[in-house]
Amino acid sequence: MRRYPFVVIGAGAGGLVIALGLAKLRRRVLLIEKGEMGGDCTNVGCIPSKALIAAAEAAYSARHAKELGIEVSEVHAAGALAHVRAVVEQIRSKEEPPKLEKLGVDVARGEARFLDPHTLEVEGVGQIQAKKIVIATGSKPCIPNVEGLSETPYQTNETIFDLDHLPKSLAVVGAGTIGCELAQAFARLGTKVTLIHPHTHLMDREDPRVGAELREVFLREGIDIRAPATLEKVRYNKGIFELQLGAESLQADELLLATGRSPRVDGISLERAGIEFSEKGIVTDLCGRTTRPHIFAIGDVRGQALFTHVAERDGRAVLINLLLPRWLSFFSRPLADEQHIPRVTFTSPEVAVIGMSESEAIRRYGKKRIAVYEVEFDEIDRAICQNQTAGFVRIITKKWSSHILGATICAARAGEMLMEIGVAMAARRPLRKIAGLLHPYPIYNAAIRKAADQWLAKIILRKR
Repeated sequence: MRRYPFVVIGAGAGGLVIALGLAKLRRRVLLIEKGEMGGDCTNVGCIPSKALIAAAEAAYSARHAKELGIEVSEVHAAGALAHVRAVVEQIRSKEEPPKLEKLGVDVARGEARFLDPHTLEVEGVGQIQAKKIVIATGSKPCIPNVEGLSETPYQTNETIFDLDHLPKSLAVVGAGTIGCELAQAFARLGTKVTLIHPHTHLMDREDPRVGAELREVFLREGIDIRAPATLEKVRYNKGIFELQLGAESLQADELLLATGRSPRVDGISLERAGIEFSEKGIVTDLCGRTTRPHIFAIGDVRGQALFTHVAERDGRAVLINLLLPRWLSFFSRPLADEQHIPRVTFTSPEVAVIGMSESEAIRRYGKKRIAVYEVEFDEIDRAICQNQTAGFVRIITKKWSSHILGATICAARAGEMLMEIGVAMAARRPLRKIAGLLHPYPIYNAAIRKAADQWLAKIILRKR
């Protein structure tokens, strides 16, 4: 039996942070991974989807430039999926076992399961005993219970990038982040896309204006939107998917399920270790400890905010906590603050969100105690120059202090813009202070400054 002071299960973003961090501190650590190194983000999530979006943007821009009579080099949409796989391979090559072992990380390939609180069995490797263990097994696609679906070769984000050709038609079920990003990307590459969503608003967890803005853009780009609509039955016949949506029906060459993700807790035998868990994820305290204090859980498997940057932040915190002796546990680092977690959907326009929505702020503080500042991008000179005037900035604050509670940006480059607000929130700087910050001209962030400019007129001068 091999013995280690530290074992990490899962070589995704969070697991790599901890394993590499321990190795740099010259601690002996074993990293266990049953799939491809790099986890969901590198292989089936952030990296391939953003590479596909970039290819789609190039094809879309070239097509519209040609319509305007502007000569551009030809962009071949057919090579998009090969491009995606090349990008994934390039990034994953930095995380392969030989490179990790060179940095001091021992690597075991195989599925791990608990035998008891300190012992793991790794398929094809044998038994491993560890003093401290970190579970970073990520998440998996949620598959809806739909009649006939299990008998069909449907796609998820874990399989769609392995296609060897662009489908002529694609039905996408779910208009959250994954559904909206991939629906638009495939449509821009020339696939006939139908987007199916059970709610009226696309991205219904966000500000309602987001859904309205994306619907308008998607319709303009030729995406067939069926929302609200529910997939009731699926049949696969002679290479064609036949979908039943209530009284309506449609056909598609491929079917992509983008109906959410859930923590990957099956197959690890957590019950043998005495770890409390449910379908919602592994139960931890604020510092990542499970019901067994020597076992930690980070990232998606906790079932909180399922984002790569959250897993990395969790990893940095737990790296410190792993090294603290139990009697110094009061110095433990907390995991990511749920209230201030930024998130970005990389559609065009992008959707970037942090903190509370208007409805959440009203529920907590009451309508009379909050203020909402909104600026349209057709008022912003840089957006006009770039012909990217779709979208808005919406910032929610406490009324008099202008303490920022949250923001939604729907615009080109929204992800980059968001962190000006994020830094202000972290530093507890009110929105009104941003008005005095000198912004270079012309930039998209002028929209945030314009929102800050509204405080004086909206709150002070209006009262006179």
